[in-house]
Amino acid sequence: MVQIPSDDDPTGVKATATSSRRNLLTAAAGALGVGLAASVLGPTLVFLGQPLRHDATSGEGDFVPAGPETLFTGRAPVKVDLYADRVDAWNRVIQVKIGSAFVLRKGAELVALSSVCPHLGCGVDYDAGADKFYCACHKSYFSLDGAVESGPSPRGLDRLELAQAEQLVTIRYQRFKTGVESKEPIT
Repeated sequence: MVQIPSDDDPTGVKATATSSRRNLLTAAAGALGVGLAASVLGPTLVFLGQPLRHDATSGEGDFVPAGPETLFTGRAPVKVDLYADRVDAWNRVIQVKIGSAFVLRKGAELVALSSVCPHLGCGVDYDAGADKFYCACHKSYFSLDGAVESGPSPRGLDRLELAQAEQLVTIRYQRFKTGVESKEPIT
């Protein structure tokens, strides 16, 4: 370090001691400020970045209970509402409705069809008098196997994966793109 003599201290020893003490205090104050900023900003960044490390939503894609097997014994389709837990960013909602499906028996097999019209996403109902599925939005009719009979729908009703275990019917609920001919899952 360069010693600069002053009028009070011609040797410059006092100026060097004061200068090094001042540098030490400046460095300590800077380190304290950085530590305080890190203690506030660190947890804030972790909190704000949490949704980026997790799926935006969940609840679709897993098998969800549709009801006991005895509920689907008749020939007519049964509309079931499907409920699952949803997680979205910081929120967790227990047993929220994620969609609906029609379950019907085809011989010995159970079949699940989405209740969402593939044309524009309107809700589909079952018309017992005509024994068909019907979308009131743009007058699309579907047969009991889900095939388009009339209307602007580009494809038939989307078939959903169904499983039976221990007298319980479960459905893997999934949504598909509307207005396209191919069955493309929405991710």
